[in-house]
Amino acid sequence: MRTKEQTRSEYALRAIDDKFPRGVDKDTANFIVGVPTMILTNGVAQTLAFLLSKRDSAKHSSTFSIIRSWLEKEIPLLKADKDMLFLQKFAGLEQGDYLTAQREALAMLQWLKRYARAFEV
Repeated sequence: MRTKEQTRSEYALRAIDDKFPRGVDKDTANFIVGVPTMILTNGVAQTLAFLLSKRDSAKHSSTFSIIRSWLEKEIPLLKADKDMLFLQKFAGLEQGDYLTAQREALAMLQWLKRYARAFEV
C-alpha cells in the first residue's frame, strides 16, 4: 500500500522528467519554488488563470499543465479536454472541493519544488 505522499512524489518526479527531460533551468526552478506562495496569496484559481495567461512561456505552461493534470487526477469532476472547460469547471466548484483542490495543489507542489531543485541544471 502506498501513501498519498508517495503518490504525490511519484507524480511530481514523473512530471519533472516529462516536462524537463534535460533538467530544470535555474529560472524555471526558481519560478516553480514561488508558485505555492502565489497560490497562498492569490488562490489556486487565480494562479491557474495567471499561469494559463502566460502560456507562451514554457515555465508557465508546463507548471499549469502539471498542476492541472494532478487536480484532474485527484478531483475527477475537473476532467476536461480543453483548458477553458477545465477552468470553467474549476470556477464552479463548491467551497469544499475548491479547498481540497488548493490543498492538493500545494501538497503536490512541495514535491515538485524539491525535484525541480534536485534536477536543476
